[in-house]
Amino acid sequence: ERVIYPPTRISLLTVNFFLTYEPRPNVSGRMPRAHSSPSFAKPAMRLSPKGGEESVDYHARTWTSTCIRGCFPVCGNSCDISPPGWSHPKLARPISPDNFFLYSNGNWMRDNPIPSGYSSWNSFMSLRLKSQEDCRRILAESDGIGGTGDVSDEERKVALFYGAAMDEDAIEAAGTRPMLPLLELCEEAAKCRDDKVAYASCLGRMSMRYGVTPFFSIGSGPDKKDSDRSIAQVSQGGIRLPDRDYYFDQDKEGQRSAYKNTIALMLTLLVDPCAIEPSEESIDAAERVFELEKSLAEGHMTKTENRDPHDTYNKMTMEGLIQIGDGAFDFGSYFSSATGKNVEEIGDINLRNTKAIARMTEVASSVDEGTMHAYFRWMAVSSCAPYLSKPFVNAHFDFYEKTLQGTQEIKERWKRAMEFTESALGEALGKLYCAKYFDETSKGRALAIVEQVRLALENRLKEVDWMKSEETRANALKKMDRFGVKIGYPDKWLDYSTLLIDGSDDFLTMVFRSREFANIEEAKEINAPTDKSKWFMTPQTVNAYYHPNLNEIVFPAAILQHPFFDKDADDAVNFGSMGAVIGHEMTVTWWTGGRKRTEKSMRNASKSWLSRQTSLKYTGKRSRSVTLWINQCTINAQTLTSLHPPFSPPPLHLPYDNQGKLTSGENIADLGGLRLALRGLISTKGYDPDSLIDGFSPMQRFFLSWAQCWRQNVTKERALQLLTIDPHGPNEMRCNGPLSNMPEFHEAFSVTPNDPMYKESAMRVDIW
Repeated sequence: ERVIYPPTRISLLTVNFFLTYEPRPNVSGRMPRAHSSPSFAKPAMRLSPKGGEESVDYHARTWTSTCIRGCFPVCGNSCDISPPGWSHPKLARPISPDNFFLYSNGNWMRDNPIPSGYSSWNSFMSLRLKSQEDCRRILAESDGIGGTGDVSDEERKVALFYGAAMDEDAIEAAGTRPMLPLLELCEEAAKCRDDKVAYASCLGRMSMRYGVTPFFSIGSGPDKKDSDRSIAQVSQGGIRLPDRDYYFDQDKEGQRSAYKNTIALMLTLLVDPCAIEPSEESIDAAERVFELEKSLAEGHMTKTENRDPHDTYNKMTMEGLIQIGDGAFDFGSYFSSATGKNVEEIGDINLRNTKAIARMTEVASSVDEGTMHAYFRWMAVSSCAPYLSKPFVNAHFDFYEKTLQGTQEIKERWKRAMEFTESALGEALGKLYCAKYFDETSKGRALAIVEQVRLALENRLKEVDWMKSEETRANALKKMDRFGVKIGYPDKWLDYSTLLIDGSDDFLTMVFRSREFANIEEAKEINAPTDKSKWFMTPQTVNAYYHPNLNEIVFPAAILQHPFFDKDADDAVNFGSMGAVIGHEMTVTWWTGGRKRTEKSMRNASKSWLSRQTSLKYTGKRSRSVTLWINQCTINAQTLTSLHPPFSPPPLHLPYDNQGKLTSGENIADLGGLRLALRGLISTKGYDPDSLIDGFSPMQRFFLSWAQCWRQNVTKERALQLLTIDPHGPNEMRCNGPLSNMPEFHEAFSVTPNDPMYKESAMRVDIW
């Protein structure tokens, strides 16, 4: 249900399978070959009998665009685990494809339709499935359940948890019985809302013991002005739609109607597990719950606002937090129950959104008891539904995956069970995964690429024309020197010895215990030295991220695979994929929130490491250029500002101008990352621009490798959802947008002013 979501926004390479419907800052309930020829697939363009270029239509069933979960945590997706060997038409000359995304990926898209159980299919998802299959083999070979073999305590717990998740008969027999203590707590909280201490304490216990968080979320994270120390974080929350915009956008009325029906059905199932239709009483309750959530959403920041590091930094004492809500909510009692620490032990608190908390305290203290009880029950059942019997599982799937994302069938049980296990015991499973599947020799090659790209950025920082101040340049270089890199797996693994997993327990009870364990671990970090060894992704996660407060980029073991990395591939291929990912994350260091942080995150820095003059020059001209870039970009020959799905009019009414602002940071990072990776490639020892592999030059292989990272098929529903909530642009745009701004691409593929991929020099964006 939830994922590791640190209170400070980490930059993800992509969003897809890491997307969560209830972002929260703590981790409670965290649910993340060698080739003799180049390791990329055959381009989707062939010569016509007349010697010209013949395009191929690859859009029969799906709208081929969109992006992955999160920010280059690092960004991407894929399908064919063992991609076909490199083959291509025998070209007499380099060709200038009309659409490089389709040229590079069209055949793959045609041959890899979206599998059952998914809303998209891409490089990330392909490797994600491979990672799950690897973990499944580990557990199949394990003697952790009732065996007599020599297994560790962690291996036994992983095996027991996965086994319980797979035992559908036991889950069906248990029904909602494991939820009864939580439902009783919901009733108690609703009844005692006039007693501030008891009310807040009930909600705190609900968060700590069960991972259910009405109204708002708490966690820990590095202080943005002193990254050496972590403080409590309070974030907006309390809604179960993906984002505040879902409560207000005109084009989402159908989804709102389906959402209210889902609320009503699940509330009915709590009373009658055999019900097929919601009761009249539950329909009325669902309307009131929706209005309560809508009221909370009115105070929420937009996705763009929530990415601003200054607007989301409001450090205060507990007394200050209570005053934000006019004393209507006892945050001290809440924190005590939710963390086990008193006010003095909690210390300072960062409130990410003051308006949301002010609105929340008003709602939490004014809504009638019946509505509040229904709301608490809805928050509880929606949090638990994936772990319950089939009626709940199906209701949850029908809305959150089928309606919102267009997924037609639910995933196989073992895949869902593996996701649950990774959520509860991610690092324990990751330790087993790395021991069996991670190639330690990959680290050296990957680190060499990191260093080449870092040197490219260091040299570029000495050149950029928008950085006028030498003091600014010196600060930038100092920050670069402190840039950290983690590859593979943590040096210090999470200790699960205090997590009780008993084979006699119901599966949902195991889930609750894993959530409580995660919350206890999170609470330890409040008002304490920052644990800089901590990872925010598990090793088996196919993604990567940049953490702005820790100034580090992290590459889990599972992403060090084709098409993102291949230790046996030539440099051009690796720099076009992993090198560009590294460059993306390094560029994020200076863009979005990164540009506003010094080398020690924001210590002693109400001012940016950029001078005011430099910052205005950077954010003004450059941001406007890239915002214009996305708003003028085309996806399947349609502009984002007037986009119609190729298969279903009428036109969409989405805030694309705002999307340009939302995605501008990632657009800049994509372009900057690709430029830095190319500089890194050219500076490698032995680089020969004339060396050919299968007729393609290093420069051409570099750009093809980049393009094939973004290959994807996606449902219309999922594509539209990502356009609303994802800080990245669609995959097709992420592929083609940077290339049109690079003269090296124009030269490599003989792009002329008459070609669609051509952009005049004066219109090209040049930042990094």
